[in-house]
Amino acid sequence: MEKSYSKEWPQYIAAITATFSMAISGSHIGWTSPTLPNLKSDDSHLKITSDDASWIASFYLLGSIPGNIIAGLLVDWLGRKTSLIAAGIPLTLGWILILMAWNPYVLFASRFISGIGQGIVYVICPMYIGEIADKNIRGSLGSFIKLMVTFGELYGHAIGPFVSYGVLAYASIIIPIIFFVTFSFMPESPYYLLMKNQRSKAEKSLAWLRRYENDEDLKEETDQMQKTVIKDLMNKGHFWDLFDTPGNRKAVLVSFGLQFVLQFSGIAAIESYTQEIFDQSGSEFSAAQAVILLSLVQLMAGLAAAALVDKIGRIPLLITTTFLAGLSLALSSIFYFLKFQMNIDMSGLGTILVAFVIFYELIIALGLNPLPYMMLGELFPTSVKGFAVSIANVWGSFLAFFVSKLYQVVADNCGIYASFAWFATSCFLGLVFIIFCVPETKGKSLMEIQEELNCGKKKKKIEETMNVSTIA
Repeated sequence: MEKSYSKEWPQYIAAITATFSMAISGSHIGWTSPTLPNLKSDDSHLKITSDDASWIASFYLLGSIPGNIIAGLLVDWLGRKTSLIAAGIPLTLGWILILMAWNPYVLFASRFISGIGQGIVYVICPMYIGEIADKNIRGSLGSFIKLMVTFGELYGHAIGPFVSYGVLAYASIIIPIIFFVTFSFMPESPYYLLMKNQRSKAEKSLAWLRRYENDEDLKEETDQMQKTVIKDLMNKGHFWDLFDTPGNRKAVLVSFGLQFVLQFSGIAAIESYTQEIFDQSGSEFSAAQAVILLSLVQLMAGLAAAALVDKIGRIPLLITTTFLAGLSLALSSIFYFLKFQMNIDMSGLGTILVAFVIFYELIIALGLNPLPYMMLGELFPTSVKGFAVSIANVWGSFLAFFVSKLYQVVADNCGIYASFAWFATSCFLGLVFIIFCVPETKGKSLMEIQEELNCGKKKKKIEETMNVSTIA
């Protein structure tokens, strides 16, 4: 029987306000591109060296690692909503320290503290959205996670080059204010409330999110959700439960594998060294123009991903975007090989490389970039979701740090073309993993996803066939 609600806008409002926490993170990521060159200049009010700049950039990523771990401890204690609001505190404190900074060490502290906040929101935001969303729009809502990160980056990239150090920091504080004011009125995850035996509150949360026309359908979905929660909580929710069932083991493999494919495609390195990459291209575009254009393209792609993910499905998007990302990286590698190894005059063709890099960012924003994070909220049962998402994000942060550092080593010793060839090869190998290991979650409830992970498609098809034969 079809459910009696038809209004999905409350879920969109809850997802958008929740992902403003991701926009705060994005603004911290985008802050470095316009700010570090200014701080290194002779007329800077806070003089820093190139080594200081590298630490300012990397401390944010290092801070996200303990943040991921802290999130795993908070999420089932404070709840999804309260933990997400708490994560906004270090993210906001980071901006305050930036405004107060009198030497580089204060900026180091600011970036590390802000990174802790990012680590927390990267764990909790996918969980919250995965648990409040109806299965028909869960993919679209999950796409807001990376979309809002891109919005935050664009915010910093677009404002930073045209205002002072202090004005950029003050402008950036606006985003956490919007987050605190709007998200405070959103409901807690009904899954979490049922975990805490607060059924009446869970029903109120579902009623707000789904806008049911009658109580019977509300109670029916609450009952179904409660069965899922009870089934999940049959396990005690310890760390080792991640490897206790076939479904959990496969979910770990999929989430870790997708992060490996994403990070080894070079996303962190390319974003960290965008200006250097564009400078070496010889393009007529200035680095600032190229970075702003890049962020705009990513934002548009994120909007497209939100519209496509529940229509096309996760697997087709992952396969298509991973293949095309590998192709654009391979072409970039060829460009650098011809220019620096073969000493071919590529003057006047630098815009082609810029186009390859922008196309790479565009295409992964449609699938390979948002989906590994979005699917974290879908693949794991409630009892271990906090541990799972936390560990997967620690793994992703470590890989991002590793790839970002190794990129420069490979580029210095073998040539920048070798780094891009490595990224392209990783994409093509990742296609094999995606085709054979990643399950499709489009249009499936969280319970159906768990049944498929634990039982497998073949067993499910056999049971369906037996049921049809019995009825016949």
